[in-house]
Amino acid sequence: MIAKRMKMIAAGIFVIAQAAGVALGVPTSSTVTDVRFTVHNLSNNNDPTKGLTQGEGRNYNASSTGQADQVCIFCHTPHNASPAVPLWNKVYPGAGYAEGFRLYTSSATLSNTAKAAKLTASSESLLCLSCHDGKTAINVLHNSSYRDSSDGATGDAIIDIDGTLTGAGKFAIGDLWIGATSVNAPNLGALRDSEGYIPSLAASTNGTNLTDDHPIGFSYTAAAAEKVGALKPTPDAGIRLFGGRVECSSCHNPHIYYGSGLAGSTRIDYASLGLYVDAAQRERTPFLTVSNNGSKLCLGCHIK
Repeated sequence: MIAKRMKMIAAGIFVIAQAAGVALGVPTSSTVTDVRFTVHNLSNNNDPTKGLTQGEGRNYNASSTGQADQVCIFCHTPHNASPAVPLWNKVYPGAGYAEGFRLYTSSATLSNTAKAAKLTASSESLLCLSCHDGKTAINVLHNSSYRDSSDGATGDAIIDIDGTLTGAGKFAIGDLWIGATSVNAPNLGALRDSEGYIPSLAASTNGTNLTDDHPIGFSYTAAAAEKVGALKPTPDAGIRLFGGRVECSSCHNPHIYYGSGLAGSTRIDYASLGLYVDAAQRERTPFLTVSNNGSKLCLGCHIK
């Protein structure tokens, strides 16, 4: 009887959590893209109906003392965008930036096309790297109705970021490095040791090391023609190409809600916050365009 009663209580709690999720408009697997409930929501928010609130699984968010409560503006703007597509609102890297990245080329199984890949000033991956290189400020915006201060060089708006490791002024993800045990997963370009740790602040803000990541910036069609029987002629549905090229967003979509985030070095399951997430959404971790359950995403291109 007691066991049955406990099961009923547990079921009731689950239903309440689901109902709360629905009331807040939390996305489900049928409406999986909603940046408000992801770590890419950098807004100053204390209203749960508008997404994750301050301190709930977001390492970076606008200062609680400020007024930057818009979500989309940290990446996009309808006016004065740079580049115009996709209405980008970030400090776009200057000349020579793209060519400085070192890509993964060491595998003997790579096509010559992938080995020769280079990023250019028009590469879509630079949109991601303009935050994730560990050295470019994530809180400097071209166009914002609110600013805590301005970039003296360009006049762009600076939005202060909350948190004990941050403060006023420009802030790059690499600035979060706090010691040799810091993995700093969002920093893609850091120099890491053999165990995946970032050994120093200089390594954290290096920003150019993509040799431990999937190759990008190459023609998929050309690579598939070289690797007949190893690559599908055309990727499966959901895997996106950009001008025929493989880029970061071929496999990742920054708007995907998959039900977890980081606070410091601690991973938070959003179910503990009463935000419902189903199995299909969890399979999209981290920000995957297609579930990788059973290596589905990988097998969308690779023939094994």
